[in-house]
Amino acid sequence: MAAFGAAITSIAVVVDTNFYAEGHSLALLDIIRQPVITPLNSLLYNSQSANLALHGTHPHWQHFAVNLPQLLGPAILLLVQPIFNTTLISALVGTLILSVFPHQEARFLLPAVPLILSSVQLPRRGRRAWITSWIIFNSLLGILMGVYHQGGIIQSQAYLRTQPDINFAYWWKTYSPPTWILGDRNHNLTTEDLMGLKSAVLEDHICDWYRQHALGLDRKAVIVAPYSATFLDQFLDNDTSTANCLSLRKRWSTEAHLNLDDVEFGDDGVLPTLSRVVGRRGIVIYDIEWTGH
Repeated sequence: MAAFGAAITSIAVVVDTNFYAEGHSLALLDIIRQPVITPLNSLLYNSQSANLALHGTHPHWQHFAVNLPQLLGPAILLLVQPIFNTTLISALVGTLILSVFPHQEARFLLPAVPLILSSVQLPRRGRRAWITSWIIFNSLLGILMGVYHQGGIIQSQAYLRTQPDINFAYWWKTYSPPTWILGDRNHNLTTEDLMGLKSAVLEDHICDWYRQHALGLDRKAVIVAPYSATFLDQFLDNDTSTANCLSLRKRWSTEAHLNLDDVEFGDDGVLPTLSRVVGRRGIVIYDIEWTGH
């Protein structure tokens, strides 16, 4: 077992090292001296709070209180009398370990779902009602997560593909935009994913780029963000004589987008967050107007 494990690991390290070399051919000695061990790099990256802050931070209880119930639905009730075995313990311990990191998305717990479901039994009483609720839950969540959650991102990219005047696109508070949708536009449209960059540094980040690249040049930039990101409201149609540099004008939008990654219960509270995310659903493309300040 150890020999086969070492062999597979070695193959993975060689493949990953060559992949991240970005097309440069590597000698065997280079791989030995500077190997790319992807799981180790992932652990080191996620152990830095500054890195996680780029993606957005969440309270440590979110996996157990929000994400697991969201993934399990009615099956969460069956955990009242679970079958304690290796699979259930593995799922709970894994969830507990992931809860240490402040960036917590529901998709991180997907491996735990089959482990938990295999450790519960259908109720003896009310089984038909439970099965009905299970079908309804999965149908609704399939529509919510499969269509509306982040659904506007594909439409946004399809729109940007048809806009030859745009040279630069910032994406904020969404998952990484699929640039392959842009096709040939990738040659003259630069995409920068700001992930969950803190609002306090967002303006300075964009203004610094403009001062370095756009001053005096005919370059058009946009920012793509969920409508629920109310921080951007203050920059809409700013007076360019007083604005620092960031003045926004709404260019395109769609309501077919529910940005659940913008849920910040820890910062904004539960009801204000739900009111903002649901009440202001949608995704917007804003034109950035350079003021020269």
